[in-house]
Amino acid sequence: MVHDRGKIKWTSLMLPEHVEMLQQMGREIGVEKAPILDEQQLEELEQKVRQIQIGTTKALIVYSSGNKVNRASGIVTGLKPAEQYLLLDTANRLYPVRIPFNRLIDISFH
Repeated sequence: MVHDRGKIKWTSLMLPEHVEMLQQMGREIGVEKAPILDEQQLEELEQKVRQIQIGTTKALIVYSSGNKVNRASGIVTGLKPAEQYLLLDTANRLYPVRIPFNRLIDISFH
């Protein structure tokens, strides 16, 4: 005989809307959301972008994509100031990753 009084007891009393809300909350747990950068952090980030030497700089770039925070490591192969993005050549992708400047959160050099 199973003595589980937790989940089994309450599932018949829950409305479908509540079940859906709980599932949504479960999906959001562990998802890192992009921080809002202040003016000083944006200036530091701009200085780091200016330090990049195309083709030789190895960098770990933290950027936002939608509501998630992504990390990519590789060699910066291009800077396009007019189009507002940079290209990062990673080991696990065939083509360089195109990262818009307004999505950058942090850059660290190896």
